[in-house]
Amino acid sequence: MAKRIQECTKEKLISIPLPSHGSSYTVISHEFIIDYTSQALANAGFAIVDEEYKCTADGQIAQGVYKLQYSNDSDLTMMFAWTNSYNKLVKFKCLIGAHINANSSVMTSGTMGTWSRRHIGTADVEAKQTIDDQISNAHMYYQQMVNDKNVMQDVILNKRKQAQLLGVLFAEYGILTTEQASLVRSQMDKPLKIYSNPDSLWTFYNHVTVALQYSHPRTWMEDQRILHYFIGTICDFSTPPPVVSTPVPDLSEPVDPLTTNYGEPENQTNLLVQIAEVTGDDSVLKPNLPVEPAHDEIVQYTDPVGNTFELPTIDIPDEEVFAEEDNLSITHVYDEPEEEKVDLSLLPPPNNLEPEVDKVSEFDLFLDEDKEEQGFDDVPDFF
Repeated sequence: MAKRIQECTKEKLISIPLPSHGSSYTVISHEFIIDYTSQALANAGFAIVDEEYKCTADGQIAQGVYKLQYSNDSDLTMMFAWTNSYNKLVKFKCLIGAHINANSSVMTSGTMGTWSRRHIGTADVEAKQTIDDQISNAHMYYQQMVNDKNVMQDVILNKRKQAQLLGVLFAEYGILTTEQASLVRSQMDKPLKIYSNPDSLWTFYNHVTVALQYSHPRTWMEDQRILHYFIGTICDFSTPPPVVSTPVPDLSEPVDPLTTNYGEPENQTNLLVQIAEVTGDDSVLKPNLPVEPAHDEIVQYTDPVGNTFELPTIDIPDEEVFAEEDNLSITHVYDEPEEEKVDLSLLPPPNNLEPEVDKVSEFDLFLDEDKEEQGFDDVPDFF
């Protein structure tokens, strides 16, 4: 079991000696935070029901949690928390959150209701203003916690998914020590408190917040914030964005892209628009639609098989010839030239005909001559 960080009294925190870190360091004392926060809450009408303080052994790092008398939800009560240090290890932080009534743990926001300030310059003055701002917006921050709780109650997780979330918080985000992770694991089997739905994300969230009560005052507030931020990545805590309806373009008529205005700024123009402005003729902006040929009448045709077709009549020049209307086929007639006849009696007799040459012998002679010219006389007989 993890060891709870030492609790202390208000008097002990007030008795811690103030630091002296040079002229550039602005001291924000524990006593100042306690007194000013108590007075600001009272001025806003919030009564402190319970207050809890924790600190390190030397009191250099301290935290305070105030449970307030305000609640419109049975599970959560408004609370105010702060963290401060004298050793420059922790900036002053304060926030509005919620006290979980079932297990006395704390619920804080991951994105709102937090503020931190280094101890330099006018840090003490800004700390007073920030405490006032947190308290003035306390109702809004508290209501956000209630809404987040309701969202988590509707998310159901089996043990496998809860184990995966525990692994991420321990190994990746590092907000849990080994002892704290073991405490969460044991609560998954045997919860310290009885919840309405043991398998809800809200129940798992409670297991982790109980373990974070053992965090060091230096990291406690940041660990709480990271937990809530991480859970917010699983279920959306924000308000759904408004649905914006996109007008559907009218596609009944074609649109000439040259008549549209391209990009930004809106006073861009194009050549056709300029022509229309100069001439006053808007016809150039109208899209050029294809013109269908005019048909005088429709002719029906039925083929020998029984299929009926409809064909439009088109005006044809007179010089083109068409076939009869019964088959609508076109016949092209070509005039072939007459074959020229030659009178063989007018030709001279074939007196100059030479006798046929024995092509084979001639070829053999050619080969023999070629051999002699190329010096093939010494070729052996077996070739």
